[in-house]
Amino acid sequence: MKDPKEITHNSSKEERDYVLEYQNVDISHREKISILGVEIDNLTRDEAIANILDFHKKKESFHHILFIDPIRLMSMRPGKSLNRIARKASLVIAEGGGLEWAAGQLGFQLKERVSVISLMMDLIRYSEKKELTLFFLGSKEDIIERLFFNLIRHFPEIRIVGRHSGHLNDARELMVKEAIRKTNPDIIFIGMDFPRQEIWIENNTGYFGNSIVIGAWGNLDTLSGQIKKAPDYFQLRGLTWLWRIFARPYRLDKLYKMIQFFSIVKLENWKMKREAKRKATESSEQQ
Repeated sequence: MKDPKEITHNSSKEERDYVLEYQNVDISHREKISILGVEIDNLTRDEAIANILDFHKKKESFHHILFIDPIRLMSMRPGKSLNRIARKASLVIAEGGGLEWAAGQLGFQLKERVSVISLMMDLIRYSEKKELTLFFLGSKEDIIERLFFNLIRHFPEIRIVGRHSGHLNDARELMVKEAIRKTNPDIIFIGMDFPRQEIWIENNTGYFGNSIVIGAWGNLDTLSGQIKKAPDYFQLRGLTWLWRIFARPYRLDKLYKMIQFFSIVKLENWKMKREAKRKATESSEQQ
């Protein structure tokens, strides 16, 4: 970033007519693929946003938008306690390139890796145009304030109805919940650590009304300018998760989960090939 106090988001889509284009995206059929037992919505970034805007338009219920990468997926597989969260989410969106590789190994083609930050920025631009209300919860107090002032500098007409740090004691948490309930925001961005973020969302659905709740992880910090993005080499290849491991090598538990993820996917690939070979042999013998 040119200035750590400014948000820069280089995208070829910045000059698009969002309102018109998202109305023309076909969302009548939503394909799902299964990776190690976790169902993921196979969507492009435009399709993901069009579905989110459709949720908002219908206002039928609260919707949780879950971004998933290989590390989180390992904690959400069938039999794991967090699997219920993946099953409840309105959209499960593939974030990391590791999932694109895994899909190919398992016989699927993932349409697109969807960046959390890119989706957030597109929704923020759309929200300014259509006067949607936004609520930000997460990170530290100074970071969330910096994010707020950066956003209103770049998007003067944006309607941010609430912003709070994610460091909550009991009294502050109750205040935040009531603020969400009373302001009834159209979109809530929550940036906490995994799995605290998902558990907090699950435990507080009664306060969300018909809001769209998007798990933003540490991306509030990034958009504030406090934390640098992963280098382009890692971003373009969907390897932001790997950069995070390099940047914080003390999180060896994540490295272990990555090795476990790749090993299990390769095992499943081997099983598929063996089964295909067996069927081909049986078919040949019958002829």
